[in-house]
Amino acid sequence: MSALSDKRAMRLVLKIAKPVFDYALPERCPSCGEISTDGTNFCAKCWPHIRFLNPPWCDSCALPFDYEQPAGARCAACLADPPIHDGIRAAVAYDGTTRKIALRLKYGGRIGLAKLIARHLVRHLPADRTGMIVVPVPLHWTRLWSRSFNQSALIAQELARLGGLVYAPDVLLRIKRTPSLRGLSGKERRKAVARVFRINPAKAHVLSGARVILVDDVLTTGATSDGCIKTLKKSGANWVQLFCWAHAAPL
Repeated sequence: MSALSDKRAMRLVLKIAKPVFDYALPERCPSCGEISTDGTNFCAKCWPHIRFLNPPWCDSCALPFDYEQPAGARCAACLADPPIHDGIRAAVAYDGTTRKIALRLKYGGRIGLAKLIARHLVRHLPADRTGMIVVPVPLHWTRLWSRSFNQSALIAQELARLGGLVYAPDVLLRIKRTPSLRGLSGKERRKAVARVFRINPAKAHVLSGARVILVDDVLTTGATSDGCIKTLKKSGANWVQLFCWAHAAPL
């Protein structure tokens, strides 16, 4: 009986320790899993297949332009119907490969991938970072308890560190647990996340006139991020830009 208990205890220790070691010492290409010289980068075989997003693009939705545009240029759709955010900045286009990386972080416990994502996002931070804070899209406490970490918070924390910004993880709260949004339409998603977010009363003062970098892992319909942005702006933030690993809109 003692030997069985020891084995169970060892499995529990390894389960807890694996994400910690992964965060500190990622060893393999995040796409194919092959050993690479630097675990936070893609291997030479996978790198050409990742579509990294860069200007020239719409300053608002990050839709790529076919040719150079003046700084701050927006696409026709954003000019006709201005979004509530102050810009989207994504590291990569969403496809089978980049989706796999997001899922490995979110559900596979590969928390070291948060460092990879932050390293590819830091290049999109504005040069002027005055009054800027970094806020993750929050999880409901029940989801956080079952998963043991918030993938968006891990990315946000590392992005703040790399960019020399204030990390504010407890400003925005998710007060209701929503069902899985997978497979829902944009309208259904917006309905599901309505009145889900609230500002932490003890931290509301930091939003007065603040510029916020809101961090999520993947942008699909934008329903969740829009819910967060509305809450942040109602509480005093005067500028909110969304940073994410992968952009799922047609690019």
